[in-house]
Amino acid sequence: MNNLKKIVMIAATSIVGMYALSTNDVTANSVPNITAGEANKPRMDLVDVSSWNKTLSVTDFQKMKAHGVRGVIVKLTEGNYYVSPVAATQISNARTAGLIVSAYHYAKYRSPQEAYQEADYFANQVQKLGLPTTTVLANDLEDSQTQAGNVTNNALAFRNRLTALGYQRQMLYTAPYYISQTQLDVNLFGNRNIWMASYPYNPTSDNLWHQQYGAWQWNSNTNFPGVTGVFDVSVDYGSQFLAEQATTTNVNDAIQNNKHETQPKPVLPTKPVEKIESTHYQGYIDDGTAWRWYEKGRLFTGFRFYRGAYYWFKNGVRQVNQWESAWGYRYYVGFDGRAVQGLQTINQKQYYFGDNGTFYLRTNQKVTINKQHFLANEQGVLTKVNTKRQGYLDTPQGWRWFENDQLFTGFRFYMGAYYWFEKGVRQENKWKSAWGYRYYVGSDGRAVQGHRKINGHWYYFGNDNTFYLR
Repeated sequence: MNNLKKIVMIAATSIVGMYALSTNDVTANSVPNITAGEANKPRMDLVDVSSWNKTLSVTDFQKMKAHGVRGVIVKLTEGNYYVSPVAATQISNARTAGLIVSAYHYAKYRSPQEAYQEADYFANQVQKLGLPTTTVLANDLEDSQTQAGNVTNNALAFRNRLTALGYQRQMLYTAPYYISQTQLDVNLFGNRNIWMASYPYNPTSDNLWHQQYGAWQWNSNTNFPGVTGVFDVSVDYGSQFLAEQATTTNVNDAIQNNKHETQPKPVLPTKPVEKIESTHYQGYIDDGTAWRWYEKGRLFTGFRFYRGAYYWFKNGVRQVNQWESAWGYRYYVGFDGRAVQGLQTINQKQYYFGDNGTFYLRTNQKVTINKQHFLANEQGVLTKVNTKRQGYLDTPQGWRWFENDQLFTGFRFYMGAYYWFEKGVRQENKWKSAWGYRYYVGSDGRAVQGHRKINGHWYYFGNDNTFYLR
């Protein structure tokens, strides 16, 4: 979504003065630019659009379809005050291009009462646009304003109100950072009804994230050749988005008919992951001896998402204070069993695990944390990098002289000559005083020597590299 807090870490190159970072350097708040058609990228099953993307023609949507897009989720409303002026055209043109159309609402509510009001506002616009009750409606839950109160109850109130109005097919859009900050319990909505947003710095088709959910929005900076602008793209794991013909009474039939490659089939939103199905255990349950994680009745080893966090299980047992390896990366689960993020001290050494919901250990790269710079070695151990600016550096404001990261005033020797700097700026054609003497810097900024005519008068500054006025 256009408003999502894109807190990701992405490889980049940055040169500031004399300090050049390599192509493995990491900077914050960036999302990689992706061009549809690139090899080894996750599928682009879904694109979501808003008024920011303009009207978009039938041809635009056809070009997206040519790159594998099957469905479009159109923003209709925000809060209880905004209706997209281009939604009707986007919906019509997407349908004409043969794409499945869903709709989403950008939530601003802070209580169950406000959630009810926004659900009514959303549903009213759905009706005005002539969308059937079988349309998949998504609740975009990411805005900081919505983090007030009991976030789970507020989201349930929104869902329940839409259900009461006849809209049974719903998705909940959110992100790991939001879940972590609000303790939103996505299990209550059914995993296949969750549309998770999280952006890798190097998305690849052989490292798909969040496969326990219905869909994963993996990039918000994708361009399609021949189409103006950039777009949010998602891979579908078996959500309701692409089961266009389903109704409240024939969802299972639609699921059987909508075999989406080899991905898991969609399920109804009424079953939390901990639910015991028949005689098979599934999820994190008390099996009569202790709490264990089961997959299809078998004790599970690996990562699983549970109640707002990722945990590592070994033969069903939750692990604590341990290093674990998966998908070619290393992770650490802390004393509470949760996979850690951010800057962590483990056995008196510092490590960095990112802050974008990826949790893996950063190695062989430079990272910036709270404006401090570190180098992560092959084992991920951090050492602080001295980044104080020193000398004559090219800054966004121009060339400046720094001493211990401060703009300098006075004489400094540079490239075979003495120059005078004031607050880092080189001075020209000026008299300057220092050490009880007077000096003059010429048109090239250099301190002059010998006989010099200045403003119609002759002066002598010596010829022994002392430069002061006699």
